[in-house]
Amino acid sequence: MTSSLIKTLGASALVLAVAASGATAKPLSAQTKKNLETAMHGEAYANLKYQAYAASATDGGNTDLAKLFTDSANVEANEHFDREAHMLGLAGSNEANLTEAAAGEHYENTKMYVEFAASAEKDGDTAAAALFRQIAADEGDHYEAYKKALATVKAGPKS
Repeated sequence: MTSSLIKTLGASALVLAVAASGATAKPLSAQTKKNLETAMHGEAYANLKYQAYAASATDGGNTDLAKLFTDSANVEANEHFDREAHMLGLAGSNEANLTEAAAGEHYENTKMYVEFAASAEKDGDTAAAALFRQIAADEGDHYEAYKKALATVKAGPKS
């Protein structure tokens, strides 16, 4: 075993031992919640960035480098992000998850990407403006899908 794998396994065992002991039973402080959210954003970004790096390495014929980036990406998402999300209590009920997801997609569809497109257009970055408008439309589709799924969840099982 490599020393980094041993360290990862040791850290995982420590997290499991702390969780099993009930040491995390008290509510997290507001600062700890904020720090977990910041960490999760970083882990998610690193995961996707490393996947892009792996694809670039693969395209360049460097499979060893691609594997390094892929392995790192998997740790960022499947260990770090996952444990932080669990600690934060990120996922709730289906209704709560759909409500939160719909609100985020609606904001991105109607405000964030619209403003990004206007700013890019103003700066003469027309390709970026077009990309932001296209993504805004996709986010609108996601919003509608979440809204529909939320209505179904609220209606309950069909008899």
